Amino acid sequence: MALDLKLYQRRALASLERFFDATQLRGPAEAFAASVDKGLVDQYKPMPGLPDVPYACLRIPTGGGKTVMGAHIIQLAGRALLDREFPLVMWMVPTTQIKTQTLDAFRDPRHPYRQELDDAFGGQVAIFDVADFAQIRPADLGTKVSVVISTVAALRVTDKEGRKVYEHHEDLEAHFSGSAKDLDYLDRDAKTGKALASFANLLKLHGPLVIMDEAHNATTRLSYTVYERLGPRAVVELTATPDIASSNVLVSVSAFELKAENMIKFPVVLKEHNGQWQTAVSSAVARRKSLAKTALDEPDYIRPILLVQAENARGAATVEEVKRHLLEVDGIRADAIAIATGGQREIDGVDLFAKDCLIEIIITKQALKEGWDCSFAYVFCSVAQVRSDKDIQQLLGRVLRMPYATRRRQEAMNKAYAHVVTERFGLAAGELTQSLVNIGFNPMEAAAAIRDDRSNRPELPLSGGETNAPMLPTTHIEVTKAPKLDDVPERDQPRVVFTPNVDGNGGIIAITDDIDPATVEAIVAAVPTRERAAVAVKIEQHQMVTAAAKAPSERGMEFRVPRLCMVEQDELELVDRGVVSAEFRWNLLATAPDLASFHFNDDSMTFEVDLDGAMVSYHQVKDDAATYLPGFAQDRSESDLIGWLDHEIREPSIKQPVLREWLRRAVDGLLRERGFSLAQLLKAQFILRRKLSEQLQIAKERAHADGFQQALFHDGLELVSSDAPGHAFIYPADMALYPAHWYYRGAYRFRKHYYPIPGDLDWKTHGGKVGEEFECAQQIDMLDEVEFWVRNLVHASQFWMPTARQRTYPDFVAKLKDGRLLVVEYKGGDRFSSDQEKEKRMVGELWAKRSNGKGLYLMTQKVDEKGRSMREQLLAAIAGEQ
Repeated sequence: MALDLKLYQRRALASLERFFDATQLRGPAEAFAASVDKGLVDQYKPMPGLPDVPYACLRIPTGGGKTVMGAHIIQLAGRALLDREFPLVMWMVPTTQIKTQTLDAFRDPRHPYRQELDDAFGGQVAIFDVADFAQIRPADLGTKVSVVISTVAALRVTDKEGRKVYEHHEDLEAHFSGSAKDLDYLDRDAKTGKALASFANLLKLHGPLVIMDEAHNATTRLSYTVYERLGPRAVVELTATPDIASSNVLVSVSAFELKAENMIKFPVVLKEHNGQWQTAVSSAVARRKSLAKTALDEPDYIRPILLVQAENARGAATVEEVKRHLLEVDGIRADAIAIATGGQREIDGVDLFAKDCLIEIIITKQALKEGWDCSFAYVFCSVAQVRSDKDIQQLLGRVLRMPYATRRRQEAMNKAYAHVVTERFGLAAGELTQSLVNIGFNPMEAAAAIRDDRSNRPELPLSGGETNAPMLPTTHIEVTKAPKLDDVPERDQPRVVFTPNVDGNGGIIAITDDIDPATVEAIVAAVPTRERAAVAVKIEQHQMVTAAAKAPSERGMEFRVPRLCMVEQDELELVDRGVVSAEFRWNLLATAPDLASFHFNDDSMTFEVDLDGAMVSYHQVKDDAATYLPGFAQDRSESDLIGWLDHEIREPSIKQPVLREWLRRAVDGLLRERGFSLAQLLKAQFILRRKLSEQLQIAKERAHADGFQQALFHDGLELVSSDAPGHAFIYPADMALYPAHWYYRGAYRFRKHYYPIPGDLDWKTHGGKVGEEFECAQQIDMLDEVEFWVRNLVHASQFWMPTARQRTYPDFVAKLKDGRLLVVEYKGGDRFSSDQEKEKRMVGELWAKRSNGKGLYLMTQKVDEKGRSMREQLLAAIAGEQ
């Protein structure tokens, strides 16, 4: 059974599909700029040697399910870009170990990866190891999606195995017996001039989709050379940590988006142990035992596992010593302990999820093997005095995945735990925070993720003027030389304290509360040059953690917003497009698709069609029977074409017989009235699908718009904006449930934002101008009448209002000191008067009107038609003088 995609996965796939669609219309550079996530670099970087091949990267943090998205990427690429029902895919991985694991997963019919592929392609799936490329048959490529799994190294000509890819193979000659052998772009034998029946030529012939899993290990010049030899039609990278300098990051998913979907445990509760490693191990064992007892109250089976990182042979806390301590001091059974090192691999082949598995503790020296994954891992203990950053970040990543990707009933089971031996308290927090950044968290998320075990966070929501005094963190920064802190401004001098080491060599800088930018500069300038970059990063992390402690959300203040409801039989029901849609019927058969722009140009031998307002030309789809599949018959009828369109074009609000009849009429019109031949339509089936999908969407939006207007503004429905339980929207106090894609990084320091830092808010545009939405946020923040406010995100977990097309997410929501709520939407002058914005304004004003005086709504501009500034517009709205 296929998995339900998470919201962030759907968002990423939708962006990729828009990119592929737009590439067909405008080329990859313009398509990328139009499709990239807001806040990311929109300058497209062509792949070396392949400037016209669309090349994009999806950044998904560790634990986000990158690989499971692969089946959907293959399907949407086939439809939106490759114009092939069954694409050929090169699935690239960085190491042979990961290749073996990926092959095993895709070949196992019970594994989610394979189930996703089977679901997407009706079970017509063929999986190949690159070493077995000679087993690929022409029929496979015409009737199945064929996925070849390989490392990049295996395709390099410097590698013995790699050279086989470029050599002639008799087993592949059947692929080249038709007209394919005459194509001029194929590699040829130096002596005979004939096209080589090589795997590399087979790939060039079909133009594969290349998916690079864990792409941060493969974006090198040599890797690009490999891609060029494969002749790909598109390259998609999947990684948590992309190389920003070379990759086109189309979508960046935040760790908080994963948290909102219950994919990861959050936060990481840190316990530092200053002294004997034995204390750290025993404390971690006690933590695991406590979690195991708590897990008994969970509906799903969970056996919490402790990962212990021991020292190498020269250290005191070796694998053997740690195991002896566990057995003799902590009383752990021998069969509950497993060792996973280079020499002892006691978890290889063991199903750690099995109920009869006895393993509770795993001891390792360095990182566990690549691809190792067990969401039962809850506790991480490092007793190593000298730690590798790579090993720490990988082991920390092992304890983040949430069992069953489901929020646990017991709050303790929603967190991960770290026990670390450290020379001085405070140092480990910075170390782990940086490790989270290295595995894909952004700095804000990483700073919020590490929570000291001693913290006592509020549980009960507060309202009105009630607040909990924030617990201000202290950050300890180790330096090798005593800094001169004379230039620290007087205000911050009590907040910055240096304590020298006993031996006089360096010491610890302790920073408490937030400090001014001038103080940051003074501290960084005072430390040794080689340490300045690291110190600056740690101070930035400190500032974020301090901001978090002072935010209204962190002090437990409730933020409740009424939502628009309809009264139905004395019951309240949220007004959403789905509810309103039930009030009217949609007659699709009364709306014929407009196919006037669809025609065939005999002179250029191309199909031409208007898509998304642009006239696009398509060269004829290659004849698979003649070029790809010699000797393989493909006799298809008009009914087959209609059936294929019926399978490809889905619309839940239309019954399938109605949709099929609509498609039948469209095909019949092209054949009988427009004079197309069936052969032409079969070759243009992907183009036709795109045009019919566009026309279906247009008809649907018109119907919904008419019904929405009728239901909300003309039918006299009884409407009310309610903040009652079950109907109000309440912003979660947990920052991790505020799933921004990126965070504000400007110079102005917001003082009243509900969360520590506003999300999805640019200080400046790419052109260097101060952003107008930022100016609006700044004006709200500076109003005396505002108690606190939030930058509302475009995300299903945020406050929304209904419109005919989809939900709309206002830019800002503010709670005023008098208890009223102010909803603000900012629009530039060029968009203020569009039909879509007029509808948003009507709905917002309706929400305010039905709120019984609790709500205010304002759609603001930089300067309105009365010549008022944003501040003046905001004050007028609060005073009820719009």
